[in-house]
Amino acid sequence: MFFNLHTARKRWALAGFIGALGLAGLGLWKKAGGPAAGQLTEPLQKGTLIESVYGIGTVTATKSFQLKPGVTDTIRRLFVKEGDAVKRGEPLVHFDGGARMTAPFDGTVTRLPVKTGETVFSQSVILDLVDLLDRYLIVSLEQRSALKVRRGQNARLSFDGFREQSFEGSVESVYSSGDNFLVRIDAPRLPPQILPGMTADVAIGIAEHPGALLAPVSAIQAGRAIRKRGEGRADAVPVQTGVVDGAMAQILSGDLREGDRLWIPRKKGKTP
Repeated sequence: MFFNLHTARKRWALAGFIGALGLAGLGLWKKAGGPAAGQLTEPLQKGTLIESVYGIGTVTATKSFQLKPGVTDTIRRLFVKEGDAVKRGEPLVHFDGGARMTAPFDGTVTRLPVKTGETVFSQSVILDLVDLLDRYLIVSLEQRSALKVRRGQNARLSFDGFREQSFEGSVESVYSSGDNFLVRIDAPRLPPQILPGMTADVAIGIAEHPGALLAPVSAIQAGRAIRKRGEGRADAVPVQTGVVDGAMAQILSGDLREGDRLWIPRKKGKTP
């Protein structure tokens, strides 16, 4: 047999972690820059806070193909070069022994380490073909995070160099491989420029907290916030937070309400 067709699945271990937790439900996943120190926030609002776990995902091709001769033979003709896109059934290689190999699916030639006239040995890889458009992501998480992930949960994907746009995905499976806890993310709407091997910041939503009063984390220090209500003087009030992420916090208790504005301290303990 002259080839080996398989489904690609990489083994890898990327650091994953559980963020302390959540994305403000104002329609944004990536963290927005808030007001600077010494300024007031926008009026507080209520929204849905999405509690999330975070990790780094690697884009992986669903289908890949390695061409391996079954016997030692000489390459009579190569029909493709690296980077060529081919259709299923199109010729790839013709051997002196008479075998003529064709593409088993639509894909792109990603490796071709041989030349016409070269003698190749049995089971040596002479060509890689990958479907660059049929992709999923694998995310490695630590145990506490993996225990919170379930099939069907939504995920948000953000790629370095593509930060102006995030992409949607969903959890397809959670499993272990050796000492790694892995999550497979289905992402059918990735643009073609996202290639296998690229990495993404992945936020997997594990719970929703609707109707949460949201406040910038930078406005809360040591359990207190400096509140300005209407035209009155700013004053410090104790607050208790719930789910937070790097930008926003859920206010569980304290004398804060929608419309209040908070002072971003210049340094700890300084009042306006």
